[in-house]
Amino acid sequence: MLSTIVLYEMTDPSRRIDPAESVVRTLSSLVKANVEGLLGDVAIAGPAAQGLGFIADHAGCGLIEATDEAEWLRRAIEAARGPHLFLLRSGFAPQAGFIEEAGDFIKARSASLSDRAPTALLRAAPETFIERVFPNAAPLVGLIASRQRCLEASAGRLAALARCVTPATTLRTHARRVG
Repeated sequence: MLSTIVLYEMTDPSRRIDPAESVVRTLSSLVKANVEGLLGDVAIAGPAAQGLGFIADHAGCGLIEATDEAEWLRRAIEAARGPHLFLLRSGFAPQAGFIEEAGDFIKARSASLSDRAPTALLRAAPETFIERVFPNAAPLVGLIASRQRCLEASAGRLAALARCVTPATTLRTHARRVG
């Protein structure tokens, strides 16, 4: 099981979607993964005074609030209960097949579930021509990694954290934009 942290992110103002609504949409996309047993505890990490407490109460998940992204990311990683994390940016929902692929990734590495276990990236579904031609150009939206490696990395943003833990693979499934 993965401890899941949904990272609050301001959405593009031109999309006219409230950032809190994108958190709700992301959380709702994780229900099936939770029911299937892939995800354990779930928490929202973000700034104070954004209405995230109300969302966390209704969703039955944890809440980590801080003044800046580096602080809420660090606190969320420290508060995670499980040894392995799934970090996901709000405004994105894993596509069909994610549960199976992430489950297979975890099972294949269950023998090496140590602090140095391999990590995996989740990228956004390609939206531009460049991203379709070069899939690794799509934005990073998720990371599966050991909690210990994430704590040691002490990076301030998800992309920096991903570089520090040196992911071994990029998942074939993507995450579609929902916010």
